[in-house]
Amino acid sequence: MAWTSGTASNYQDLLARLRSFVTTEMTPAEQRWQELRWSISQSEQELILKGPGLAASDEIYVGIQTFSDKSNSTYNWSLQGYIGYQPANDFATQPGAIQGSNPKLALWNTAIPYWIVANGRRIILVAKITTNYEALYLGLIRPYATPGQYPYPLLVGGSLTGKRGLSYSLLSPDHRHFTDPGEEYETNNTACMLRSASGQWLSFQNVMYAEESRQFLKQQVWPTCYDYLHTLREAPDGTYPLTPLVLTAQDGAGRQNLFGELDGCFQVSGFGNAAENLIHAGGVDHLVVQNVYRTSVRDYWALRLE
Repeated sequence: MAWTSGTASNYQDLLARLRSFVTTEMTPAEQRWQELRWSISQSEQELILKGPGLAASDEIYVGIQTFSDKSNSTYNWSLQGYIGYQPANDFATQPGAIQGSNPKLALWNTAIPYWIVANGRRIILVAKITTNYEALYLGLIRPYATPGQYPYPLLVGGSLTGKRGLSYSLLSPDHRHFTDPGEEYETNNTACMLRSASGQWLSFQNVMYAEESRQFLKQQVWPTCYDYLHTLREAPDGTYPLTPLVLTAQDGAGRQNLFGELDGCFQVSGFGNAAENLIHAGGVDHLVVQNVYRTSVRDYWALRLE
């Protein structure tokens, strides 16, 4: 089984369930992730994992750390990616870690319905908080390059930018999924960070500023970076086409460079559609997910349940 769903009792129980699923429960067994660190300190948790890839030959390093502020009802996860693991290093100083602010996941301290989809290359989670949907992506994308050209296309994606203290109730470009990332203010890091072939962490951003205006910035996610998606609807036969989500970069001359696709994530029209619907395509069900609290036609994506 490469996916599971259920209801966790709170943000910490959700991490414990993710840990159990990817390290001991998912099949095939050769795709399970190795637990490198599982610690609980002052009621918070820290999990560092190593993925084997699909041929049990890769080494993919990711981390999740819980943090909370009861005074403003903030209960979140901090997300990281690495190029290795040193037992003596803390969460933020593992080899190759994102420096400065890193992507976050906004949760809460009560019941959380969830969906987890994983294989040896990546872990994807969708969590429902009231009527909002939060999401993360930890692991490799599907690169448009050979392993020799781009050996470690690691993505760390969440639903909050790197600022701490932000709540699941936040209405802002800071609070968007990695599939259509945003930023309230111009900073170096966003909720969608990709490690380039040169080893640099690149931030992707489709939306900026409070009015959620779309800008042609250097790195974006296609096709959600374009406004025309609000005109799309289902096909004439009633089916919903699924479009790959592609990480792109624009050079100084306006030319687009392509890094690759998010694995198992697709853009889908929200016309006549709704979160938690299932779309059957290619013999597999796909879960429809809305971008946090947004419900316009352009604000949906689909997660392959396989």
